[in-house]
Amino acid sequence: MKKTLTVLAVSVMMTMTAVPVWAQSSEAVGSEDALVETAAPKIIGETWIAPQGASLEEKVRVYLESNKQTLSLVGDDTKSIKITEQVTDAETGTQHVRLKQYIQGIPVFGADQTIHFDKQGNVSSYFGTTIPDATQQTAVALAPKISAEKAISIANKDTENIVGKLGSQQKEQTAELNIYPYKGQNLLVYVTEVNVLEPSPQRVHYFINADNGKIVNKYSLLDHATGTGVGVLGDTKSFTTTANGSSYTLQDTTRGNGIITYTSGNSQILPGTLLQDSDNVWTDPAAVDAHAYAGVVYDYYKNTFGRNSLDGNGLAIKSSVHYGNRYNNAFWNGVQIAYGDGDGSLFRAFSGDLDVIGHELTHAVTEHSAGLIYQGESGALNESISDIFGNTIQGTNWLIGDDIYTPSTPGDALRSMENPTLYNQPDHYSNLYRGSSDNGGVHTNSGINNKAFYLLAQGGTHHGVTVTGIGRTDAAKIFYKTLTLYLTPSSNFAAIRAAAIQAATDLYGAASTQVNSVKAAYGAVGVGSAPSPDTQAPSVPTGLASTGITQTSVSLSWNPSTDNTAVTGYDVYNGSQLAASVAGTNATVSGLSAGTAYTFTVKARDAAGNVSIASVGLTVTTTNSSDPDTQAPSVPTNLASTGKTQTSVSLSWNASTDNTAVTGYDVYNGSQLAASVTGTNATVSGLSAGTAYTFTVKAKDAAGNASAASSGLTVTTDTASSVQPWAAYVTYQVNDLVTYNGKTYKAIQGHTSLPGWEPAGVPALWSLVN
Repeated sequence: MKKTLTVLAVSVMMTMTAVPVWAQSSEAVGSEDALVETAAPKIIGETWIAPQGASLEEKVRVYLESNKQTLSLVGDDTKSIKITEQVTDAETGTQHVRLKQYIQGIPVFGADQTIHFDKQGNVSSYFGTTIPDATQQTAVALAPKISAEKAISIANKDTENIVGKLGSQQKEQTAELNIYPYKGQNLLVYVTEVNVLEPSPQRVHYFINADNGKIVNKYSLLDHATGTGVGVLGDTKSFTTTANGSSYTLQDTTRGNGIITYTSGNSQILPGTLLQDSDNVWTDPAAVDAHAYAGVVYDYYKNTFGRNSLDGNGLAIKSSVHYGNRYNNAFWNGVQIAYGDGDGSLFRAFSGDLDVIGHELTHAVTEHSAGLIYQGESGALNESISDIFGNTIQGTNWLIGDDIYTPSTPGDALRSMENPTLYNQPDHYSNLYRGSSDNGGVHTNSGINNKAFYLLAQGGTHHGVTVTGIGRTDAAKIFYKTLTLYLTPSSNFAAIRAAAIQAATDLYGAASTQVNSVKAAYGAVGVGSAPSPDTQAPSVPTGLASTGITQTSVSLSWNPSTDNTAVTGYDVYNGSQLAASVAGTNATVSGLSAGTAYTFTVKARDAAGNVSIASVGLTVTTTNSSDPDTQAPSVPTNLASTGKTQTSVSLSWNASTDNTAVTGYDVYNGSQLAASVTGTNATVSGLSAGTAYTFTVKAKDAAGNASAASSGLTVTTDTASSVQPWAAYVTYQVNDLVTYNGKTYKAIQGHTSLPGWEPAGVPALWSLVN
């Protein structure tokens, strides 16, 4: 049975008051409540075996059909889900597919999904949101009653009513039709953005009802942050510029499509004037820091994750310093970043802090990957991820904004990842802010995820849960994959926990310390349960045997131990001395003396450091140089059939041991040599249908010694008469055989056949045998 976790949906997604455009209005605008009612995100975390030979598209389709009930999809709903992006992770060998739901060709806002494939091509996990019964809920044709131009006008008018006459738009305004889940209905809305600098910076997403022009929802994407800077504090740094005749400009053409730094000259004009200098010795501290630190951020993402700029495709990084007059803010407006100089009392120049620049530019990374909606829990995660990478790039402490905030107050900061409560942020989900200001607490509730990251990286005990720290480097790798591969726009705290666990599993393995620490870190902040401390030792290794002996070395093997979580390795002892530590169930101990007896034992260990009792000792005597090898390997045991067809039989057996080393096995069909292999399995083909065959196996070593034959195993191949013709409306199991148009096919996916699913035309369900 699939393990399915249904997560609470983002419940607070209302209009806000804390960001600039809402400073004068605390009420929802329009006659309809401003709520985003995305369905509950779902997580499926159990491996699903994909059809062999199927394309990625076919695997996705079969997976969605197989999980229709879990995903609340009915009828033809799976056809409404389209692949939008495919990514192969070169580091882990995994594949990741992003999808989106459409109704009548119109995208559904917030209905995004990700499906993840392991190295074997099987589905390892699913994350995302779908609109249940979408086809039936939207049975009539969708057609807007107002134009896109009208929707844009409504949005502009609303912003203008709040802040005054608008200046020019920073991006070309468009209005895209979306399906918007609202009060049990799927509303047809226009999604548009107001992005202006005058009379004050605004970047607001609007959702306009395409039927009546009412504002269904709006929220600001204009975030603010602070930090400290080296150049602003008087140090000297080097950076790349461009020679232009007899002068130089703040343009770095060596990174992506460029890093370009301007000055707004204390106006609200963006980007402003490209900065120039006659001797390439720059005396504007705010510009020096903005330009140099943008390069540091670019290099971090490029060198750490192989990401080419903020969008992964070389996006030019544009910055403007001296924005506004004593402006206490910095912001990313979807096109570029702007830095105020601060008022000198509450803030220094905002470009002076590397964690501020890292924070703001990471918003662009999020915008071009997970696209986390900037409201409620998803908005808090958006803010937290910017804090996480801004702080990681700077890497000096766990404070945000400590070097530019209240410069006359040492040690002050805007936020602390180590102790969010110092700055009125919750550090546990039980204290989640559930009000409507600040876009539903995006700058407040970010403290919960910040604390989880701090615990993951640094370790510690919080709310009675002890977390083993894994360091900033591993923690950041986990969160980068979480952001770029697993999260969807509507992801909430429960979703990021599950996504981080999956990302850690991809990188380090399911039984790793990193995975356990992710679980513990989120358990410590009240998101999911923390794993119980592991105090149980693995079972004692058994079957210790010698698989090879020379004058100076002994090769050993043993049966694997079991553990309540997972065995992570084995320690091999020569007497009381540790001789080797290995991850698998064999080892070679070298550096021994010829003709000498040694006694070996093995202990198993797990990730928590629990160690088993030592195995039964094995005494082995190394060979003398004059001793010829006349000892044959032991007889192979447990010969068994692992599969058969009309024309082949697959076999497996337990490994033999030898005084030196087993080099291979010979498989016999009666008295005839049928196969020679180096491992402990083989397939004998070219057989006749419905015929009994008796197989034996012999082991051999490098000296040519062969063991006695194993016990015989008699297997009868499948009969031709047992294979029935394919028919519709029949339930087939994996490995069932059918005939169709004179050929034999094998089922590779359990299913109930339907007309049109004939074996010759559906390689996702059937493979040709002969």
